[in-house]
Amino acid sequence: MEQQGLAALVVCGRDDIRYRGRTFWVSDVWQLLADTHVVILEDGDPIFIGGQVFGLEQAEQAVWPGEFRVSGLSGVEIADVLKSRGLGNAAVGITGLSDASFAVGHLNQLTNALPGLSVHDATQLFEDARHTNSEEELSYLRATSELFNEIYVVLEPSIRPGMTEIELAAESHKVSREFGLRDPMVLLQTSPYGPLSFGTTKLIERGDIVTVWIESAGPSGYWLEYRRCYTFGPPAAEARHFWDLQVQSTAAGLEAMKPGAMASEFVEGVQNYLKQESEYHLGFTDPANPHGMFSLHGIDCDAIKGVWVPGNDRVLKETEVVNIHPTVEFPDHETFEKFGWLGITDNALVTESGGEYMTHAAGVPEGFKEL
Repeated sequence: MEQQGLAALVVCGRDDIRYRGRTFWVSDVWQLLADTHVVILEDGDPIFIGGQVFGLEQAEQAVWPGEFRVSGLSGVEIADVLKSRGLGNAAVGITGLSDASFAVGHLNQLTNALPGLSVHDATQLFEDARHTNSEEELSYLRATSELFNEIYVVLEPSIRPGMTEIELAAESHKVSREFGLRDPMVLLQTSPYGPLSFGTTKLIERGDIVTVWIESAGPSGYWLEYRRCYTFGPPAAEARHFWDLQVQSTAAGLEAMKPGAMASEFVEGVQNYLKQESEYHLGFTDPANPHGMFSLHGIDCDAIKGVWVPGNDRVLKETEVVNIHPTVEFPDHETFEKFGWLGITDNALVTESGGEYMTHAAGVPEGFKEL
């Protein structure tokens, strides 16, 4: 803020897994609904401004903010905070202007109330500040990984032929909440694979591959997306071969995941291995013309943060954590039905020796298991 000449910083959070963590990161208040804002000044504690939907009772349990307010007119309230501190004509940074997470209505309220205010987009400033992780933050991310491993250990004995997908999804939610996950999202599919879903009434059969994909913040507020796939008895040879290809190609991508490398180098490493060893490829060719689903994205107290490939490439830094799930494009629907959701999803830590799995033990993916 000092370097950019900002007298105050307004941090905007929304009830969206891409932006919820912004206000959490500076206030320790977990946002459930609506918009929240935190005003950071040169001196003193943050000022938390919540919406009317959820009130302040939960927010006031946090000890970081020095003041708590609630308003249905957030822009007017932000203006009052700034004016009361003699900053009505100051230079103020706002996170969320460039990605539209800061509402246009709130911006209009703010500038109408303070026409002399000098407004600056501070979205990148904020993202740069939380690009890397402290040891404390890494401990939270590791704790979430340990918790997910325990969740799957408890869940796995209940996965059986004859149950419906939605029954398995419900059990996955139940176990996740019992372990304290803040906002679990369970995605489920069984072969022959179709669209990723939240579970259907389809009966799980003995010959199916079952994919359970859970995404959530742990009790600390730090996220993990993690996937495991299962068979009842030994998997078919072609399924085992495809899984081994996923492990090896992802390892090639992780090798490139070093400080100073572009995030896209992970995807290129996976892509190059697939091209050499198989007929498959990722939905990623030209960084200037991105297409296909994410194969990598940033993650910490937001589920998607700062970087995503294809789409928003950037340099990686040591102690940064990203989530990886290389997304294969299949030559035909028949092949997709066999292997579409058989793959690896995990957080990875950027280190001088390459990317390291945060959840898989000893760097060996455990995501394809025989029940």
